[in-house]
Amino acid sequence: MPPSLLSRLRSRTTTPAPAGDPRDRPAGPPSTAAPGSLAIDAGFFERFPEFYETSETSSFGWRLNLRHEAIFAANADLFRGARVLDIASHDGRWSMAALEAGAASVVGVEARPELVDNATANLRKYAVDESRFRFVAGDVFEVLARGDIEVDLVLCLGFLYHTQRHNELFTRIRQTGARHLVVDTEIHRSPEAVVRFAEEHVERQGNAVADAFSYGDTVLTGRPTLSALELLGRTQGFELEGLSDWDGLLRDNPDADQVRDYRIGRRTTARFRRS
Repeated sequence: MPPSLLSRLRSRTTTPAPAGDPRDRPAGPPSTAAPGSLAIDAGFFERFPEFYETSETSSFGWRLNLRHEAIFAANADLFRGARVLDIASHDGRWSMAALEAGAASVVGVEARPELVDNATANLRKYAVDESRFRFVAGDVFEVLARGDIEVDLVLCLGFLYHTQRHNELFTRIRQTGARHLVVDTEIHRSPEAVVRFAEEHVERQGNAVADAFSYGDTVLTGRPTLSALELLGRTQGFELEGLSDWDGLLRDNPDADQVRDYRIGRRTTARFRRS
């Protein structure tokens, strides 16, 4: 069996860690991109500023624009002509980005009805053909269990660490028939394949929502390590192909703020393909 991506990443990571916690650097190997090649002059969200106003969650310019680069620019080949599922589609920001990247269509699933309304209004404001998008209000597990969503690419952006039902989630993703999966998530910094449990209060818009397995006003969540994320994908038929170049993005955009979680390797953007 060929070595896993993680073992190859570790073998190529030879740059000394900065002072302090040795884990305080972006996940993945040092950047091989030419210095300055990942600098952002005018970010995606400067073209679509409505998204700064329609969400209470992390609507910061640098953060949104760097995430756009890591998710969409770094994986541009996946979007052209693709049918896309946007899990936890929020106010439609990433659905809009997928369509702008060349996706044929997007289905967004979002548990908070007010965000579904915002997403629909946002895409209409920007005159997107309504045959190209659809937003569904509901629990993602329940919606995907119906089995009526078939796509080429799944986006799981900012959701994986708001649940501990990871194996179920990857199962439902596989059942969509998707050939590729892009995950942007918080991770627990450890070399072991483990998940660190936490609880979230449901009243905050950016947190988990109550489901059939939660009690009171909190939800049990889990942050997988990178090794656990690779294992989760592999056991459901997805190979971890690579991590976006956050090392280069942060190097070439030194003024970026609100991205400390990426800077210290507590969050990453991963690309999977169907085995």
